[in-house]
Amino acid sequence: MRMVKTDAVRGAGITGTRALSEARARQLEQVVEQSGESIVVKDMNAVVTVWNREATALYGFTTEEAIGRSLRELHAADLSEADYARILARIRAGKPTTSTVERRKKNGEIVRVLNKTTPLVDAQNRLIGEITIARDVTELRRTEEALREAQANLTAKLTAIRDANRKLAREVAARRKTETDLRDGHAKLEASVRQLESLQHDDQMLVNMAELLQSCAQRDEAYAVVREVAGKLFPGVVGRLYIHRESRDVLEHVATWGREQTPENGFTPDECWALRLGRPHTVQNQGAIRCRHAQGSAPSYVCMPVQGEGQVLGLLHLELDINDDDKAQRAEGTPRRLRALVDRIGPSLANLKLRDSLRVLALHDPLTGLYNRRYMDDALKREAHRVKRSNKPLSLIMIDIDHFKRFNDTFGHDAGDFVLSAVAKIITKNVRPTDIACRYGGEELAVLLPEADLECAMGRAELLRVALREASLTHRDQVLPAPTASFGVSEYPAHGENLEDFIKASDRALYRAKQGGRDQVCAAETTTNT
Repeated sequence: MRMVKTDAVRGAGITGTRALSEARARQLEQVVEQSGESIVVKDMNAVVTVWNREATALYGFTTEEAIGRSLRELHAADLSEADYARILARIRAGKPTTSTVERRKKNGEIVRVLNKTTPLVDAQNRLIGEITIARDVTELRRTEEALREAQANLTAKLTAIRDANRKLAREVAARRKTETDLRDGHAKLEASVRQLESLQHDDQMLVNMAELLQSCAQRDEAYAVVREVAGKLFPGVVGRLYIHRESRDVLEHVATWGREQTPENGFTPDECWALRLGRPHTVQNQGAIRCRHAQGSAPSYVCMPVQGEGQVLGLLHLELDINDDDKAQRAEGTPRRLRALVDRIGPSLANLKLRDSLRVLALHDPLTGLYNRRYMDDALKREAHRVKRSNKPLSLIMIDIDHFKRFNDTFGHDAGDFVLSAVAKIITKNVRPTDIACRYGGEELAVLLPEADLECAMGRAELLRVALREASLTHRDQVLPAPTASFGVSEYPAHGENLEDFIKASDRALYRAKQGGRDQVCAAETTTNT
């Protein structure tokens, strides 16, 4: 009984030790996996026996792919026979090392790693392999190289600066005669610093202005930006911005700064020497050759053309009292600032002008200036949705010029285009600002009348009919007969809930007006579904 008990106790002790070893093994395995570093264990022949998940993240090989394979088959495949032999020799020598090497990942990418190797021994202190702890230092290496390069550049610049400072010191020492000279030099240096700060401030202001101008959707917004920035660039100085009309026969005043905004007249291009010469024109005293448009301005001023996209867009006029020494000193950087301001205003205004032209081309008929068919289709859908929401009426007038072909055949196509353009102007003049006049196609026009019922639209159509009959048209010194037109009027949704039916109702009414003798207004007939 004593022998059995002893065996039982011994058995229990062995079992406990084994459980403890297994627990420690699991702990060790967790430590390896959670270490945050790439850990690889190799035997004496460089065959992997341990490969944690950080090694997988670093090299791309999974644990299943790595275990049992030599380094030669994994990330050390690019090594020469001599280099790989040195690795084997190091493992078998049991020599700890620290080195930075390049290894190839599974996807072929080269990674730079910091390797720390430690000999692996068993319980009897016999060498059985090697432990390698690796860390990805690729980005670190790049950063170090960038820092070294930056340091080299900085050293070169500092050397150049020191050389320049030594040269400056020699020049200052050579010219230093009295304490007054030293104070003057110091004052000049402070003035230079202030000037540099002012230049930086001006440049930043101009950069911000350029960004704002590029984001402007309308010209008035751009003029407001120019007015605000120019007032800050030239404090206490009166300035004006003039822009060419589309006809380019007059420059219109669009902005003033430095004093209260007051209405000002425009002027013709030949009234400004800067526009005549195509370059800045500066007047330093009252007796100099002055522009006619500046007869009532300050004794001294500068005019500078504003150019963009290869043409003169306008003029910048700045009233500078150059005869005043104090003001002239404060405005020492004015020519540079003025040039920088103009160089940024011109391209921005040109872009706005181009955008306006493209917008007009996209939405308007080039001959009549009315909205085009595409715009009308969009407007009709939009207004129809509004009718459904607000329950307010919507009417459509279709207009066809009577015997329009006779104008072309009798007086020529130029006269026909003139008549069509004149009719469009008469229509525009006799409709509400909220009405939408369009060229529907050929000599057929259309007017969309939001919030107008059939009765109101019929009255408006009659007004247009009379206005056309009473028109007096002269083309190239030739009196043309007054045009007449036929009108068809429909109301939505009374004459068709479908927009296509709504338009067809107006067309049918227009056709009845033409069949009835032309020069008359007909309302659409209400269709009843049975």
